[in-house]
Amino acid sequence: MKIKTFKVGMSLLLSSVVVFGTAFTLPQASVPAKAKQQNISGDRIYRDIAWMSNRDNARVAGTEGEHRTAAAIAKRFRELGLDVKIQKFPFKTFISHGQELTLLSPENKTIEAKTFTYSPSTPEQGLSAEVAYAGLGKPEDFAGVDVKGKIALIQRGDLTFYEKVQNAAKAGAIGAILYNNVSGALNGTLGQETDIPAIGLSDVDGKQLQELIAAGKRVSVTMKVKTEILDTYSQNVIGTLKASKKASTKKTLILGAHYDGVDTPAANDNASGTSTMLEVARALSHKKLNMNVKFIAFGAEEAGLVGSEYYVQSLQDKDKANIVGMVNMDMVGVGDTFNILTASPDAKSFVADHAAKLADELNLPYERGYSTRSDHAPFEDAGIPVAFVHVSEDPYYHSDEDTLDKIQKDMLKKSGTLVVNLIKEIAGKPKQPVGKPAHGMKEIRGLKHEFPAAK
Repeated sequence: MKIKTFKVGMSLLLSSVVVFGTAFTLPQASVPAKAKQQNISGDRIYRDIAWMSNRDNARVAGTEGEHRTAAAIAKRFRELGLDVKIQKFPFKTFISHGQELTLLSPENKTIEAKTFTYSPSTPEQGLSAEVAYAGLGKPEDFAGVDVKGKIALIQRGDLTFYEKVQNAAKAGAIGAILYNNVSGALNGTLGQETDIPAIGLSDVDGKQLQELIAAGKRVSVTMKVKTEILDTYSQNVIGTLKASKKASTKKTLILGAHYDGVDTPAANDNASGTSTMLEVARALSHKKLNMNVKFIAFGAEEAGLVGSEYYVQSLQDKDKANIVGMVNMDMVGVGDTFNILTASPDAKSFVADHAAKLADELNLPYERGYSTRSDHAPFEDAGIPVAFVHVSEDPYYHSDEDTLDKIQKDMLKKSGTLVVNLIKEIAGKPKQPVGKPAHGMKEIRGLKHEFPAAK
């Protein structure tokens, strides 16, 4: 939601290296009258996270767990009196049954690795072969390197993961090992199935292998990957709170959160954002607002923003023109700092500007920045002002430790309070100003899952 931020991607990444833009030191004062402490319950949000994350592999896109969660969200929307629509789309679900990487020479040891989403399996006995270093995996990097029948070692950067792996396959490699160019493990998606299996390593482990090869050592490994790729579907669940009959405009504001997860309990990423969205919908369900508010639970975010991309692409030009803004909630239950983000550093977003103003009034420590790795990005690409609300940092992101016991109820309540205030401020006004981009913003890296376009 990002992951790791850039899911600040899809940080869609692992051990987070997060660089934010302008930081604001807030005085410890009473909350100004304009931003109010809304009737938001951290306990209610926590209880929803509990049932969403009550098992490992709780909500992997395209699986029974994701479908079951979508049905429960739709039921909740209906109970709140929202107009509910289900938007299904075809999807290839990816299931990993584990991976192993064993260094055979010049020493024997196990190296921690992560299977890339959409990697094919190795033979059951694995692939045992010499490792050849191929730089960044560009075609010219393979020109002077013999990788035929070997496993290519490639550094992250410049090309997409898919391009790197396919270049290795074309050069004759039987497998690919990609390692990070920033601190932490590398957990990414190829976007589509490749011709050879691929796994990711941390920057430290990858550099150690590269240095052994550079020193003239013969490096050989056994690489085992077991995966399934199945044709199925995912879905967006859309609940609409219709504008008051007396509303002066019939514009629409969107609040979104992805409900799918990686193969973990996925409590913070992103049961936290989805559950907080449900609480915000409850708090607003009887309000008379000046515009429609659509609450959208997006499917298949972890596979590369598939659900939100599908939704935006399904909109006609007149529909896009009717949307005044989009608020995205992703990973809001662990950490101590709010991040209010757009998808690019020069984005003009009155939505993000209002969110920052309200955070100020609520005495919430926050930072401005930008990220392309969550469901707000397709909306900004379509010209719609966005605000990505995220809380950092989460050391358990995309791991089996992303469990309910790590969730902080106070951050859930603060996140919900901020967003309710934001929606009331925007949806309660007939016209919205165009905001100016914040100065000094920097890309947030290491937050969300790596997507196909990630480099």
